[in-house]
Amino acid sequence: MEDGAIAYEQQERLRRFVDEWRDQVWKLGGAASPCNADPIGLALTLCESGVSLPKMIVSDNATVNKVLMPLAFDCVEISRFRREALEKIYPRLLVFGDSDKASLEGSVQLAFARWYGFFHELKTSIVGLRGLLGNLFRQLQALYSPLSRKKQTFSTLSSVHFHTAISSLGEGFGILMILDEIVSHNGAIGHSLSLFTRMLQSVRAEPDSFDVEANQIESLHRAVSEMDDLLVTGLFQRCIHEDFSLQLEKEELKDNALFLEEVSFGLRTAIVKVLNAIETSKEQPDDREKLVGLLGVFVLYSWISGEASDKKTLKMISKLAANFPVLHPVSNVRFLSIEFLSAHSPSWFRASTLFRDVRRDAAILKRSYLTRLDEALIKDSHETHRSICDWLVSFSTLAASSPAQNLSSQSLLDRHLQQATLGILLANKLQKFLRSAIDLHVLLEVPISKEQVRQLRYGMELLKAIEYMFNKLRQEVALSVGQIVGHLMSVVRERLLQFKSWLAEDLNSKLKTSNGNMFNRSPSKTREPELKLMDALCALNITMKALDFLPTVQGLFTFRLAFDVVTCLQSKLQEERIKEIEDYIALIELTLNRGSLIQMATDCSFLFWNKEMMATCFSMVYSQAGEARHLQYLVSAFLDGAKLLQCGCADASLYEKSIRDCLLTEVVEPICHDIETDLRLHVHSAHLKGAVNVNPTKTGVRDPSWFLKIKPLRLLSSFIHIKSRVEVYLNAAFYDHAAVALHNWKTYNEMKNIAELKYGLSLDAIHLPGQTLEQGVDVLEIMRNIHIFVACYTYNLNTQVFVERPSNARNRKNLNTVNVKHAANSIRTHGIGIMSTTVNFAYQFLAQKFLVFSQFLFDDHIKSRMVKEQRFYKEKKLQAESGYPVERAEKLNKDIRKLGVTDDGFSFLDQFRRLIAEMGNALGFVRMVRLGGLNYCTTACGSLPMTKGFEEAAKTFFLPKAGIDAGLILDKALESQNLSVNETDYFAILTNIFSELKGNDNIHLRDFFLLVPALTINAADAILQSKEKLHKRGRDAVNATFTDDGFALGIAYILKVLDQDKQFDSLHWFQSARQHFVAERARLEESLDMDSTGSGMNGLQAWSQKLASLSKEEAQNMQMMMKKITAILMEVELIEFTFTGARVFFQGS
Repeated sequence: MEDGAIAYEQQERLRRFVDEWRDQVWKLGGAASPCNADPIGLALTLCESGVSLPKMIVSDNATVNKVLMPLAFDCVEISRFRREALEKIYPRLLVFGDSDKASLEGSVQLAFARWYGFFHELKTSIVGLRGLLGNLFRQLQALYSPLSRKKQTFSTLSSVHFHTAISSLGEGFGILMILDEIVSHNGAIGHSLSLFTRMLQSVRAEPDSFDVEANQIESLHRAVSEMDDLLVTGLFQRCIHEDFSLQLEKEELKDNALFLEEVSFGLRTAIVKVLNAIETSKEQPDDREKLVGLLGVFVLYSWISGEASDKKTLKMISKLAANFPVLHPVSNVRFLSIEFLSAHSPSWFRASTLFRDVRRDAAILKRSYLTRLDEALIKDSHETHRSICDWLVSFSTLAASSPAQNLSSQSLLDRHLQQATLGILLANKLQKFLRSAIDLHVLLEVPISKEQVRQLRYGMELLKAIEYMFNKLRQEVALSVGQIVGHLMSVVRERLLQFKSWLAEDLNSKLKTSNGNMFNRSPSKTREPELKLMDALCALNITMKALDFLPTVQGLFTFRLAFDVVTCLQSKLQEERIKEIEDYIALIELTLNRGSLIQMATDCSFLFWNKEMMATCFSMVYSQAGEARHLQYLVSAFLDGAKLLQCGCADASLYEKSIRDCLLTEVVEPICHDIETDLRLHVHSAHLKGAVNVNPTKTGVRDPSWFLKIKPLRLLSSFIHIKSRVEVYLNAAFYDHAAVALHNWKTYNEMKNIAELKYGLSLDAIHLPGQTLEQGVDVLEIMRNIHIFVACYTYNLNTQVFVERPSNARNRKNLNTVNVKHAANSIRTHGIGIMSTTVNFAYQFLAQKFLVFSQFLFDDHIKSRMVKEQRFYKEKKLQAESGYPVERAEKLNKDIRKLGVTDDGFSFLDQFRRLIAEMGNALGFVRMVRLGGLNYCTTACGSLPMTKGFEEAAKTFFLPKAGIDAGLILDKALESQNLSVNETDYFAILTNIFSELKGNDNIHLRDFFLLVPALTINAADAILQSKEKLHKRGRDAVNATFTDDGFALGIAYILKVLDQDKQFDSLHWFQSARQHFVAERARLEESLDMDSTGSGMNGLQAWSQKLASLSKEEAQNMQMMMKKITAILMEVELIEFTFTGARVFFQGS
């Protein structure tokens, strides 16, 4: 027992630990929700506008100034073109034609006309970029030309390796090559250009028909033709052959071995640097873009150098094309390395042994590259997931424990910089991997397995998790940038000062040895070391000055170009120190560009062209309920395509709608159905034993409640709250099912309670009232046709309901009812004034009925019989012991029936009874309308405060006269709600208004109370026959009914109007009738009772003789008679009870 208790305790501790851990993980997973995004964002990027280059590149060495100034200008402008291309040009060209559907003739031309301004600016930018590339190329060619070496103008600087300039040259070529790939893959651009050109040709033929001047059309046609020729024929190809091969003399370039060697060396150095970092955690976001540009530089180099090209360079390019046959520099742009080299490189290179083998095995190399990616996708997924999760925890912990304003120590700054950089590099590596893997499967038409899709989905979610973590801590990140950059700049300045001291000491020692002047730049070879030291020291001063302007683009490129001069002219500087400074500068650039780099590294816009994965990914998330918190990350990943459309000035609504529809189909609707099914299984398993057999060990347990806990999913222009949508679905489903089968409302109410307890859903009440409508019939219509209503409906005094007579619904299977709720609804619709109108209509109706009432009693046949009853009443002086005889009432009923009957079998007394019942129905209708008014006023005034008055309150707060008048009007409006509803007695009004009937002019009405007993017997027989017809069908069921309290109410009302209550009470009618029927029933029971004959043989013989004296038919008749007497007794008592209750209404009249 003790061991069991200990085990149970350990189990409980484990369960509590798991629950706490799950809640903490859930909070951590939802901490980076994009729904918490601030309305104002912080952008971290390099400043484009800073100090001008002439103010920055200032030194006493004119040669250094003359070389660095144009190189820095060209590099800065090329960098500016690249940023413009990334932000504006690429997105617009990528999505061109995606939102403009050619559904109507001329829509393509119209769309291109809207984009004409953009294409015109694009053409201007391309022309400017080509000019910059040509100028940068000429600057380098002039620097390393033989003529410069002969004149020794740049003798010292000609040995400098300007890696920064070569990288900028590749950057410019990369822009042109990426534009070519976008235009070639987006067929809508060429198609629109051709259609628009064809349209302009038609307009040129008949300019007057289009109300356009001929010169305008000519200029427009010329501009569009230039665009078409520029974009369709290839930007890079034209740049190489027009700007370089034709304008530059090839023979002169071939003879410039130093220039070709510098280009080859710079190309190899840049490629080795990128290849060592690519597909590792050190890969920079723009490394693949650099590779594309370097391939362009090689093509230019191969055309200039010819077959004398460097073998090392050729081998490296072939290796690059073999290892990376497909590159993805930007978004969904696919760059095929082997195909590009085959199309643009000279014939001698294509025929070379190195590239010929690569070209032959292009398909195999792509397949092997895809295989390598697929293997890494499965093999390294766990390690990637662990690394990113570790970074998320460490970065959030670092930012939370050390706010930006407290980042003063060097260790904290280093940790913050290290973690922020690591996050960008991890995101960049994962994004490049995902983009390459997905696009290669599409390119090679290789299907993606389910496991691969799952790993790709995890990668997308991790990318957005990194983005959300940066967004969550963007304030801390932004505030720390200044301190981090300042710390790095101080370290770089310290190293540069050390370099400067070394150079100065070395220069002074050499000048003392040679007794030379440091400003004398004579062409003597013996002074070349001193000149190099002088140029290096001058470049170092420019570097230190550019360091102060490093947050600008101009300062960054000036620093790098000048530092290239320093490192190449002074060989005594250690490579480790040089590499350290270069790394610090790279960190500074990465820190300053952190905002754009994070956006670029976590961008999933390539999924816009892979929408087929959307449904599969969403369904996978739903299949694993524990991953519900990943859903927002996945939605955001696919939403990057919509953001790309917005950046490209295209309509993103259709794409956003596709995401919303897919999310509803794959996640929300299955959740709704599964929760409904689960609730039904809960209820059925409780009520139907064995009907539901669920084994969690076999079927597993899924908890959809995880999806109900996540915050609303954020799209571009809307939100999707899963919990609210499930509540709406269940409310609609429960209501629809309960409306179809009202008896099942309790079952759905149980499901509602379970949903609240198990899933935390707040659902509406399920119960629906049986066979009632919210508005129902209009009381105003009943009032206008009250004479028809009282004849076609019967009244129930206790439930305040009017029930339609079956004879009025011959062709229907249901009967209409009218109750207090209908009256309240009508009063709410028409106003409380219809209550007085109801009394007025009732008075007019009663006046007409009293006229018929008087005529009936004035008839000679009726009057003669009533005279006999009056004489009997006076002679007998009825007492309580005897009362009015039932036999006499039955005789009067039969005598009047002898006067004749209608075709329906109704006697004159039957018609008179129905007349009284209709009058009672009219009074019941007045009572129901009054109660409806009370109901309406109570509901309308239920929320009003119990105050002394709004007018008095307005005076208390010293409001102006207009406010006091408004309070008075409001008080009167509220008072009108209770006006006459509670105080007015409508029955008293209807009673007193007919007081003239008690006068001598209506003396024939004074004997009405003597007719009441006969009317009561008649009414009891009639209601008994109607109730018996309830169980019958056909013609007999037409007159069936179960209530007719209008008769008792009418009797009570007429007795009050004629002031005959006391006279009727003196008859003791109901007591006499009860005694009579009880005595009759006792007599019949005695005739059939065996106990009254005694016991023993004598009693048996007496009972046998009594039974023998009765025939079988007589015995059955006696039994039926006894049942009838019992039923009539019950009906008479019901009439008595109803009559007694109805008299209460007229006690105060």
